[in-house]
Amino acid sequence: MTGTWGRILARYGQSVTLRRGEEERACRAFLQPVRERREDWYQELPTPLGTVRRDQWLYLGPPELSLEETNGLCVEWNGLRFAVRAAQPVCVGEETLYWWALLAVEDGEAQTEQT
Repeated sequence: MTGTWGRILARYGQSVTLRRGEEERACRAFLQPVRERREDWYQELPTPLGTVRRDQWLYLGPPELSLEETNGLCVEWNGLRFAVRAAQPVCVGEETLYWWALLAVEDGEAQTEQT
């Protein structure tokens, strides 16, 4: 099954970089914004110090790049840097099919380069 998942990622996934400190690994993964249904939820929240991004993103990535240790781990894509809030392997039996993660946009250099 992972061969099929790898072909799907190769064809339809986005090129992302997983970074922890100086170590970085390039791969293909699906990144999509998580849409909220509540009317009182906004992607940016005004605060006395300015606006804060609250949007979250879904990550579905390859099984061979573990997201088990999320401390210091970030995902970079399209000039944005995302912190990994939660991550879980999705398995069938003992085999990991893919990694699921919930990401949050970080403030920082990767984001400011785009604006």
